Amino acid sequence: MDLPNKELQEAFGKVVYSVAKIDGEVQQVEIDALDKIIAENEWAKEVLKSFNKETKLDNDPNLIFLKAMRVFRIYGSNEHYPFFIDLLIKIAEAHDGIVPEEQKLIDLFTNALKGDIIKFDPYVKPVR
Repeated sequence: MDLPNKELQEAFGKVVYSVAKIDGEVQQVEIDALDKIIAENEWAKEVLKSFNKETKLDNDPNLIFLKAMRVFRIYGSNEHYPFFIDLLIKIAEAHDGIVPEEQKLIDLFTNALKGDIIKFDPYVKPVR
């Protein structure tokens, strides 16, 4: 299995950030879950770097998600997508289970990887 390129890893870090942030705050348990998974998959360090960058910038998770999805549309199918989806689910479950906002982003990501066009209406607003 080839490693995903740096651009895909960076885009995925943005998607992870979006899922972690969409319910209002990036929780420490979500960060810990990501750190554990990255430690077990050394090649995915760019995912962590991208996630950390977005966490520091504290941008709108919806906009970051949409920007990241452009990269996935460019690259099309990739053998690492099941790993990415599994990681999203683990991050979302880390803090009080998967909330509807997180599930919506996971579903959008999964469906987009199957070739569906992302329809982002109504706009998912972070819970504050």
